[in-house]
Amino acid sequence: MKKVYTLVIGLLVSGISFAQQSFILSHIDHRGFVNLSGGVSIPVKSLMKGDPTAPSDISALRGTSMQVSGGYRLTRRIGVMGSFTNCLNGTSTQQLVTNIQKSHPGGSWTSSSGSWSCSHFVAGPYITFKAGIWMFDARVTGGYSWIQRPFTELEGNFYDVPLTIKTTQSRNGSLTVGSGASVRCKITRNFALALHADYVSTKTSFNDLTSTLTIGKDKGNEKIREVHPIGLLSLGGGLSLLF
Repeated sequence: MKKVYTLVIGLLVSGISFAQQSFILSHIDHRGFVNLSGGVSIPVKSLMKGDPTAPSDISALRGTSMQVSGGYRLTRRIGVMGSFTNCLNGTSTQQLVTNIQKSHPGGSWTSSSGSWSCSHFVAGPYITFKAGIWMFDARVTGGYSWIQRPFTELEGNFYDVPLTIKTTQSRNGSLTVGSGASVRCKITRNFALALHADYVSTKTSFNDLTSTLTIGKDKGNEKIREVHPIGLLSLGGGLSLLF
């Protein structure tokens, strides 16, 4: 019985201590933050429209993301923020194989590719709400993206003749719009755990891709153009420095 009383008293003391700490943390006013987080990058629908004269048969798969962000509250509710996010996504080449099987029936084909690398720098206003040790932010952003389209390679045999189609990787930039939301929970006077969701949408043109067709011992190059509407949703968590 004595052990039970000791446990109950210990729980009560811990509860009181936690309540006191939460009360103190909830009354400390921080105007700025710097956040470092990591998570997943999910391809979603873009707000931008594609170009029917410059289609593409490859698309992005789910990948990883890293983000550094910072913001400063100018008034009680409104502030400005900026973030840099880098996403690394796999590549789906299934459509490449499907299309060449339709245009060259009778062959057997395999495909390989690199990864999409997408970097975004965005900034904009945000609105914040506070409830005790919890902080909730919502934002709209605009900025610039750097997109690397991966290399692709199709390899197979068409009527016993080896055939390979290689397309080079390329990098280009474009304007970006987006939005996002964050939740932060204070754990000490100057640090908080953070969760965020950020959406970006852009459209990037690759006007000078080199496609190399090799049939047997014969080889030829062709310049092609692709336009990629890109939408990415980054979900992540990390640590915030509050000041």
